[in-house]
Amino acid sequence: MKVTVSSPTETTRELSIEVSPDLVEKAIEKETGRVRKHVQLPGFRKGKAPRGMIISQYSQQIQATAIETAINDNYRIAIDEEKLYPIGPADISNMEYEPGQTLKFVAKIEIEPEFELGNLKGMRVEKEEPEVKPEMVEETIKKIQYRYGTVSIKEKPAENGDQLLIDIEEIDPATGVSLIGKTYPDQTLLLGANIYGKEFDDQLIGVQKDDEKRIVQHMEQYIIQNPGQQQNQSPLETHYKVKVKKVESVRLPEVNDELAKELKFEDLNGMKEGIKTDLLNQLQSSATEKLRASLEREVVRIVNPPVPNSMVERFLDVLEENFKKQSNASQNTGKIRDEGKEIARHKVQWFLIKQKLITQEKIEVTDTDIDDYLKKYSEERSADIKRLKIEYKSGKKRDDLRTSLIDDKIYEFLESKAEVSSVS
Repeated sequence: MKVTVSSPTETTRELSIEVSPDLVEKAIEKETGRVRKHVQLPGFRKGKAPRGMIISQYSQQIQATAIETAINDNYRIAIDEEKLYPIGPADISNMEYEPGQTLKFVAKIEIEPEFELGNLKGMRVEKEEPEVKPEMVEETIKKIQYRYGTVSIKEKPAENGDQLLIDIEEIDPATGVSLIGKTYPDQTLLLGANIYGKEFDDQLIGVQKDDEKRIVQHMEQYIIQNPGQQQNQSPLETHYKVKVKKVESVRLPEVNDELAKELKFEDLNGMKEGIKTDLLNQLQSSATEKLRASLEREVVRIVNPPVPNSMVERFLDVLEENFKKQSNASQNTGKIRDEGKEIARHKVQWFLIKQKLITQEKIEVTDTDIDDYLKKYSEERSADIKRLKIEYKSGKKRDDLRTSLIDDKIYEFLESKAEVSSVS
């Protein structure tokens, strides 16, 4: 076998492969024997027909199968010898073969790119310094009031602060027909709480019992054109039919020690401090996620590794499938793929960089790391450590936790290399 390798791009390789006539003949002989073993011709027992008769009747089928086998076998030998690691199936083309002659074909494959991380020290990113403002505490208290409020039927049009009981159906925008599996009966909605988003709530202001309302909600799509910023693209629409079954006004409880004790706090001041602590934790978590997103964008911008097209396509396949499950089935999925290409490219680059970091920096998560995490988790959440260890002893949960902890270490490494400035 003769193999010549060329590199049309940084992520593709073309293998021009020649298979000698004797190897092809061996494949044909083997396939002839296989066919003879399973074929029964008139006048002969199964597997006993003369070889010549088998060839005369099945020669084309035998040759086609043998050639396919020879291509597959020799392709695998070639990538092993050349130490190539395809990330998807090969594209076979330019096949040439005449009986008794050399079999020639070209196998085009994609591989993960070779690239260097370079010097990541000095990346500039910003981190928010969380601050819990008094109005944030008051807003949370207002939500608690609504949760513990008493309701009464309201005959007048709904306004912010009222509670609705509604049926929601996602519909095809063109026909108005309800989509299968997209019906959500008896949903309780507090207007102004923006559970489904402000745009959704605003369109229900003024409704009354037994009204039917068509709601259009825009799903903003963000395509990363520049790793340092997000550019708003044309939004996608989801259409709903909402049936109003009940409109209720909400009588709010007083904010006092009694309400605080109902929530297991010692008094009102204790409740406010508890709310402040919870809000601070939420803001710190949000700030961490934003910092990680900034680190990701910056390192992708700096390293900018080549991207195998097949990896982008696989990411888009997942994006398209998820969109079909979550949104309008009649949406133009071609548009989804077009608008998602830059996101897909960015995510593939980030995946490649993470794999490089894991290898280069020898980032790993040990069983001790997992045990330490579970111990800390049990102390913070008052969870049973024995049950946690059993739950995470093996299987998908343990694998997912290991992946999450590896991500934590990757971000910690990148943050150690970055110049992080605080912003309020």
